[in-house]
Amino acid sequence: MYIIPFVAQAAEKKKDGFDFTEAWGVTIASGVTVLGMILAAWIAYRAGRRQVADQGLIEHRHWRRQNRLEAYKQFMVATDGFTEAMDKWRTNHSATNVGRALEALIAAEAGIRLSGPKSLHPHAEHVIQAAKAVYLRVRRPGIIVLPIPAQQWVQLSRDVIDAQNAFVVEAAKVLDNPDL
Repeated sequence: MYIIPFVAQAAEKKKDGFDFTEAWGVTIASGVTVLGMILAAWIAYRAGRRQVADQGLIEHRHWRRQNRLEAYKQFMVATDGFTEAMDKWRTNHSATNVGRALEALIAAEAGIRLSGPKSLHPHAEHVIQAAKAVYLRVRRPGIIVLPIPAQQWVQLSRDVIDAQNAFVVEAAKVLDNPDL
């Protein structure tokens, strides 16, 4: 009984004085089996390498997303701290708290610049510029603290909040898209 039909036919015939016996049929079948095993091993090796590469990419994306999420969270906490300092300024007129909150906000913005992407940098910078405008308005040298008109204060507050909201919208887009 032969595994491969053409080997069976060849085993029964002599060709050019060469006796093609059953042993040759087994040898050829073994050779085909070995080649098949080598091909299967190569395919498994390539698939394994691809799986490792894909897993590495997935882990890198997860790491990058977590770093960005942490940087964005720190920036939002710093922005909230700045708005709280603004509210406190209305009662105690101390620009020191607003200045410290602005420094914390600028430090958190550096984390945004490091974690990226670049499309988020202008939004973070807009928050910083709005906060600086508030700080420059509340920081008045001298003994007498000049009150800020209510309409101007509302506009300054609105600028900070609008910039913060624009940042949040853009940050959500970045976190939802793993390819950014």
